[in-house]
Amino acid sequence: MNPTFSITSVNTAALPTHLFINAGKQGISFVELEKESNTFVSVIVYHFPKQLSSEEIAATVNNIFATDFFLQKNFNRVDITWCFNESILVPSEFFEKNAAAEMLNMVYGDADDRSIKNQLVLKYNLYNSYRVAAAIENTIINKFPHIHQSYQAALLIDFDAADKDLLYCNFYTDSLTVLLRKNGQLQVIQNFEFTTPEDAVYHLLNVCQSFEVDATQTTLTASGMIDATSNLYNELYKYFAAVSFTALPGNFNYAEDINNYPAHYFSHLFATAACVL
Repeated sequence: MNPTFSITSVNTAALPTHLFINAGKQGISFVELEKESNTFVSVIVYHFPKQLSSEEIAATVNNIFATDFFLQKNFNRVDITWCFNESILVPSEFFEKNAAAEMLNMVYGDADDRSIKNQLVLKYNLYNSYRVAAAIENTIINKFPHIHQSYQAALLIDFDAADKDLLYCNFYTDSLTVLLRKNGQLQVIQNFEFTTPEDAVYHLLNVCQSFEVDATQTTLTASGMIDATSNLYNELYKYFAAVSFTALPGNFNYAEDINNYPAHYFSHLFATAACVL
C-alpha cells in the first residue's frame, strides 16, 4: 500500500524525535516531532479501503511497518491515539471497570476479539472506555513495545477549549469525527461513516437537531480531507452559517514541505500530538 501523503525529513544529525500515531478503521498516520527545535518534520498518511476487516487492517499495518523506510528508524518516544468507533464517555460516579465491556457491548454489539481500555479524563471527571481489535493492537505493540496509548475522545474534549459553542468535524475519505460543545458543555464526540456528501451532512444535521443547535446559525469548523472547491464543502455550505478551516496549532514550528499543504489537511494530527505532550 502506498501512502496518500508522505512528507519526510532526513534527520542527518540524528536528533531525538517523538513519533505520534493516529490509527482507526479509516487509516493510519504518522507525525514526527523533532524535540530540540520543536519542529514537526514528517507526516505520513495511509487511507484504508472501507470494508477491511480487523484482521486485514492488522495485516496492512504490518506490511506498512515492514516496507515504509521512515518507520525503520528509532524514535525516542512513540504515542498512539486510537480513532476507532467503539468508545463511550462515562461520568466517574457511574464508572465501574468491570462493567465497561458490558456497556460497550450494549452500544456497539458483542465482540470477543477486542481489547477493552479505560482512560481517565481527570479534568472533566470522566472515563473514556473504548475497545480496539486485539489483532491490530498486537501488531502495533509488536513494532513499538513501549508505546503510550490514548483515545481520540479523551484528547478532543479540550479542542479549542476557549470556544464555548463549537461544532467541529474532522473528515476522512469516507468517515468523520464530530465534536459538539454547547454553552461550554460537551454534548457529543462521535464517529460516523459516509458514502456521499449528503450522508455526511445528514449526520451533522442530526447531531445539531439532537442537541437543539440551529445549523443555520452555526459555523462548522472543519479539518482533514475537505477542500473549499469540493462537493462536500458545497453541500455543507447549504445548511450551515459558514464553514471554516482549522489552522496549524501554535507554539510549534513546521517543516517547509508541511507548510506547502493546506493547514487543515493535517492540523488535527498536530492538535492531537499537542494534547499528548
